[in-house]
Amino acid sequence: MPSQVLNLVKDLIYSFHMPLFFFASGCIFSFQLEIRKKQMTFTQLLKNKTKRLMIPFYAFALLMVYPTMTLLGFRDPVHYFIDGFILAIDSRHLWFVLTLFLLFLLFFGLRKMCIKLHIPIWATSILALLIYIFPINIVYFQIRNVEEYLIWFTLGYLFTIYKSAFKYVAIAALFGLGLNMVMPEFSFPPDMSKLINAIVGVAIFYILSVRTIKIEKAKLYQWVASNSFGIYLFHAMIIYWLEFIAAPYPINPYLLSIVIFVISLTLSILLTIMVRKLGLGVIIGETSK
Repeated sequence: MPSQVLNLVKDLIYSFHMPLFFFASGCIFSFQLEIRKKQMTFTQLLKNKTKRLMIPFYAFALLMVYPTMTLLGFRDPVHYFIDGFILAIDSRHLWFVLTLFLLFLLFFGLRKMCIKLHIPIWATSILALLIYIFPINIVYFQIRNVEEYLIWFTLGYLFTIYKSAFKYVAIAALFGLGLNMVMPEFSFPPDMSKLINAIVGVAIFYILSVRTIKIEKAKLYQWVASNSFGIYLFHAMIIYWLEFIAAPYPINPYLLSIVIFVISLTLSILLTIMVRKLGLGVIIGETSK
């Protein structure tokens, strides 16, 4: 049973939540390299991110995504194995993992080039924006998503370095959003509107996170945060199965959304903890201690 309110909430969240994830990843990467001055080579980064991201990508692709999509009848077994995981065209929620892996390597290379050629690091944002506006549109191996989200990873990286200057970026985006609302006839191209909306969403989320920093001390928050990557890896396929089970029943969409959220979050956390206790942390990107 569709719900206009839930669709509105979904559209609102989707307008900035993936840019936010890549932005945060860029922030953390910048903190390691620019603030902590961590030294690493491309080979070291490749090994680290292969363990952290690509082993979970293929483990969950084969153990959860492939069985779920084929058993529930969403995809043909043979074609989906090729399209989903060899060509990586449709990897379901795991597209984020592969895209992030490629972004780490790409941005590291761009940063090295800037250092070697004595180019300011902020110049990467110009290249990222050009790639965002004029993509090549290669669907294989998540290249198209790399083109779309490089700008967010780059902005996150630069935010850590030039934090004080970013308020002007947010103000400009907010002005653009307001102008578009007040003067509908003055509309930006779709990609630019998408970029502006996401900048505003990320800025609002950042402001709220700073003002609610005490939440980080709550046990529930720490419990979720310590298992966050495992939650991401597990949750999507759990939701598929829950929706499949609930499909024959006329359940109120608001109630169904709450129930699915609670069950999927709880099961994802429990499965993450179980995997860790079984010594299989490698499949969720963790190294054994």
